Amino acid sequence: MAKILLMQFLALSLYTFFVGFCFCDGFKLHILRKLVWFITFLAISIYILKIKNQFDLALILPIPTLLAILLCGYEKKRKSK
Repeated sequence: MAKILLMQFLALSLYTFFVGFCFCDGFKLHILRKLVWFITFLAISIYILKIKNQFDLALILPIPTLLAILLCGYEKKRKSK
C-alpha cells in the first residue's frame, strides 16, 4: 500500500511541476492566479486522500487541469486587450 501511495504522490508531483510551473509560467499567469490554482489542487488532493485513503488521480486531475486552462485563457485574453 505504501508503494502505491508513493507512486501516486510521485505522479501528482510531476503533474504539479509540469502544469503549475511550465504551463502557468508559459502563459505568464499572475501570481495570485497561480496561488488559487495551487490551493485548489492541494485542497482537492487532501480531500480525496482523506476520503479514499489514496490519491485517486482520476478524481483529482480533471478540476485542476480545467482550472489551469481557464485561468491561462483568461490571462491571455486579458493581456491581449
